Amino acid sequence: MKIKTIFTKLIVLLMAVCIISPLSGNVVHADAYKVVTLGGNLTDAQKEQMLKYFGVSRQEANVIEVNIDEEKKYLSDVASSDQIGTKSISCAYVEPTSSGGLNVTTNNIYWVSSSMIKNALITAGIKNANVKAAAPFNVSGTAALTGILKGFENSSAGSKIDENKKKVANDELMTTGDLGQKIGKDKAAGVVNDIKKQVIQDKPKDDAEVRKIVENVTNNYNLNLSSQDIDKLTSLMNKINGLNLNFGDLKGQLNDVSSKLKGAIGSEQAQQAKGFFSKFMDSIANFFSNLF
Repeated sequence: MKIKTIFTKLIVLLMAVCIISPLSGNVVHADAYKVVTLGGNLTDAQKEQMLKYFGVSRQEANVIEVNIDEEKKYLSDVASSDQIGTKSISCAYVEPTSSGGLNVTTNNIYWVSSSMIKNALITAGIKNANVKAAAPFNVSGTAALTGILKGFENSSAGSKIDENKKKVANDELMTTGDLGQKIGKDKAAGVVNDIKKQVIQDKPKDDAEVRKIVENVTNNYNLNLSSQDIDKLTSLMNKINGLNLNFGDLKGQLNDVSSKLKGAIGSEQAQQAKGFFSKFMDSIANFFSNLF
């Protein structure tokens, strides 16, 4: 009887362990839908610094690394060797969500902006996610999108992204970045987004129709772009047109980007005008001061 009692207790204990084990496993990996991608060439100390910045530990998120070969895979056709570099530095925090749209922030990224990254993510087909692109020191951020897309695919809430969409999204980021060097990052993101919106909506039949959309939008922005810039934008938009994106699915995202960028551009122009007026008044004051 005593043996039977002991045996019964052992069975109960075993069942309890079986029940508790998966529950405790779920607690450990409760935030596995969060992914952090780290530049493979960072030091161990820098990697820990980035985890701290993103506010997660290795137990709370899926932490993976991105190497320079992965970056070259998507950038070699659209970026120079100088733009790509020789080391993988950029990092990303990716948290797919069920709603709320795309929320993108950057830190220590100087060449691309959060709006450029957001535009590229829309092209890649991502609708809802919290994204942070960052580095332990100032970098261009040309490879940030590679890490973000890898992070999205490796999250439990993410899914495999079409390879062609990845390449076109990276092309969009680089083309917008190049244009941003000439006309300003926010304005460049606004121009590319407006052209893209028109292309996706109209589905132009050939290169000539795509070029006409590019020229119309750039003229609306009063931009005097070179023929080379127009060629680059037309080439990019031909690729986007080839993705057969659904305007109805993306309309809300594209309009949201447009409205926010127009506000940012208007604020930037107002600041420039304010600065010009202030300098003008200072010059008048200095003139009369020197006169008397």
